[in-house]
Amino acid sequence: MLNLNWISKFKKILPDSGDDQNTRFFKIMIYVVTGLLLFMILSCTLAFMITLKGAEEVMIPDVTGIKLEDALIAIQDRGLNSRIQLKYSASQDKGYVIEQSPNPGTIKKVGNQIILRVSRGAIIDEVENYVGWHIRDLETHLKSYETILKINEPLMRVYSERPEGTILEQKPLPGTNISSGVTELFLVVSMGPQGKTYSVPVFEDLDFMTAMKKAASSNTPFLFTQRDAKKDEKRGVVVEQNPGKEENVPIETIVQLIVTSPVPTDKKVFGILKRTIPEQPVAVDTAFYIISKEGIKEEVFRMKHKGGPFSIPYFEEEGTVLVISVLDKDQVHFIVKR
Repeated sequence: MLNLNWISKFKKILPDSGDDQNTRFFKIMIYVVTGLLLFMILSCTLAFMITLKGAEEVMIPDVTGIKLEDALIAIQDRGLNSRIQLKYSASQDKGYVIEQSPNPGTIKKVGNQIILRVSRGAIIDEVENYVGWHIRDLETHLKSYETILKINEPLMRVYSERPEGTILEQKPLPGTNISSGVTELFLVVSMGPQGKTYSVPVFEDLDFMTAMKKAASSNTPFLFTQRDAKKDEKRGVVVEQNPGKEENVPIETIVQLIVTSPVPTDKKVFGILKRTIPEQPVAVDTAFYIISKEGIKEEVFRMKHKGGPFSIPYFEEEGTVLVISVLDKDQVHFIVKR
């Protein structure tokens, strides 16, 4: 009896010759829409199953004990993704993979994620002996421990027969236990021998670009000034220098160079870029770049410089960008204008 009732109800929702036109159309549309939905669900399910079934499987490589960059290359070559976790380790050097998950040899589908636990270096619980280190090397070394150990600024600097930048004394002494919080290192650093001199290179009669590159190649601090050429003087060249050529002067003496203006043109602009860049405790990498209007970047010179006043002559097209960079970080951007 129940089956007959069910069949009777089912027939009522089917299109029937006895239905009026609107009812019959409505029933047909319900079945068409229902059929399309079922077809879409079936198609999506089938496509998803085919995708899962068809994904390529690869074997997880063993990357423990190798450098992080090498491990990432090995993982990417197999079409896998990676996530990095850092942890201290006394048994593995900084930057090397300590553990991985899943384990090596596991079969996984392409696109799966591999967790790499990478060493941050050993946890230090006492102050090491830094005497004899170069200050830059110590700064790099302490980047991993900046939450527990840092260098007190400003540094105490003294003249010494040891090379410039060498750490001569430290406090706390080596072996001192590091307490909770941040421990500060008080350092005495060498400024190099007192009274050390050098012979000033010859810059006179050189065009300003050649003179500038020559000064930079010998790490000679320089400042350019400009004046118009006098009678019988060449244009665009160094006509005076102070201290004079081949004069013996103390290290880091700034050489003053006077250059005459070059012959003007419609396309190029002459000038001297004058800026003060951040002073450094020691001479650091300082570079001067020119970026053309077409976006071509050219390094004009690179030298060791302690910062302070900086003046650079230029003779470039309007719109050219002049850049002064310190430790590969841009400090000055100047656009040439008339």
